[in-house]
Amino acid sequence: MMESNIGCNTTSNSTTVGSQKITPAVVLGLCCLFGLPSNITVIISIAHEWNKNLSFTLKLMLNLAVSDALTLCLAPFVMYGVLFGWIFGLWSCKFLFFLGHWSLYVGVLTVTTMSVHRYHNVIKSRVTNRMILQRLERRHRHLQLIGIWILAFALALPAIFTHGVNDGLLRCQRTIDSQSVKVTVLLFEILLGFVIPFLTMLMCYLWLDKGLRQKAKRSSLTRAPQDQEPRNQGTNVRAYKKRLVISLIAAFFVFWTPVHIINVTDIVTTLIKRNHPDVHCQLKSFRRVYGDASKTLALLNCCLNPFLYAISSGNRMKCFRKR
Repeated sequence: MMESNIGCNTTSNSTTVGSQKITPAVVLGLCCLFGLPSNITVIISIAHEWNKNLSFTLKLMLNLAVSDALTLCLAPFVMYGVLFGWIFGLWSCKFLFFLGHWSLYVGVLTVTTMSVHRYHNVIKSRVTNRMILQRLERRHRHLQLIGIWILAFALALPAIFTHGVNDGLLRCQRTIDSQSVKVTVLLFEILLGFVIPFLTMLMCYLWLDKGLRQKAKRSSLTRAPQDQEPRNQGTNVRAYKKRLVISLIAAFFVFWTPVHIINVTDIVTTLIKRNHPDVHCQLKSFRRVYGDASKTLALLNCCLNPFLYAISSGNRMKCFRKR
């Protein structure tokens, strides 16, 4: 969260300070109020039909809903810390923020996997022996879901060692003394938590769109009149999945970009602290004003995903079965 500003003038009126605290707290409260029940509904709906040969896409949606619900369960602690200061102790700070980073990484990796899976489905249709490929996929899909949680666990581990309680501000935040370590951790988060996943999603979507266009051209040349209705049904399912992937990618970019702008600001602030103190103080002021707001936007993404499922779907989850 916010950090101390040693050597900078941090005077501000109580109204500004109050709005900086109240606005993120209100948004976090609304996220819990609407996002948590929505994600729980998605979890129950998909889990209820777990044994009905669900597609891997639906299982990824369940994975995403679980990670989003877990993240939103931690929001009340963050909200209380923003309003009244962190009173839960050092190890609670480390554990809760590790858990938050873990669940957020699970969400990022799940959305990335969903994009890769959609692209792979287009490529799969060009493989001659489709049955063998499908059997191999079914065996490894559960391992992929488990692997997402294991990889996210490893990516979130630095949060345990880098977070602590700032006694002056009563905030649970990064407390790293070494400049090089702080810059490394921030670069790690930017690359693995945003740049690489987003580029992967974007490239998969572009390749997917190109593959679907080529497929549509070939099918239009060979389509018989009596085959139009079944093909249209398959096209509707593909269009649904395409809309879902696009909406998830767009939401990821919109809601996570501000967080990593703040991370870039932290890197620049750390590097220029000695040589450019005036610019350093200006960036610290910018970070102090918008730091909590950017993280609140990231949590908004967690409560938005269930609504994206509903908006993108014409006939909801049934089109994913046996696919």
